[in-house]
Amino acid sequence: MKNDYKQITLEWLEKADSDLNFAKASLKEFDDFYSQICILCHDAVEKYLKAYIISKGAKPKRIHDLVTLLKECIKLSKYPERLKTCEEDCRILNFYYTPLKYPSHYPKVTKEQAKEAVERAIQVGEVIKKEIGVC
Repeated sequence: MKNDYKQITLEWLEKADSDLNFAKASLKEFDDFYSQICILCHDAVEKYLKAYIISKGAKPKRIHDLVTLLKECIKLSKYPERLKTCEEDCRILNFYYTPLKYPSHYPKVTKEQAKEAVERAIQVGEVIKKEIGVC
């Protein structure tokens, strides 16, 4: 990680961890709010990816598309194959973002889907932190 960007990167990681921890706690505590849990997982992964981009001294795009952000991370990586393992996770989490954030005819999210979103966000977070060198 570039020293100039270390503090900013750590701030982004802290915010990502906070979103993910709240999603995990909500999943344990509540028997509802599954859409919000999925959105929090998307938000956490977005922040993890942007933290990676910042750690490389680049400025992340102001977008919410996880696959596009992951592709930017891959371009910046010395070991792109490691980051490519996150592509399916990002695709699935993207699927939850817009249809759940705004009114739509999207079917209600199940507890199983929320669990999957949490698991996928955890996986991406672990890969990104390892690549940044903070875990």
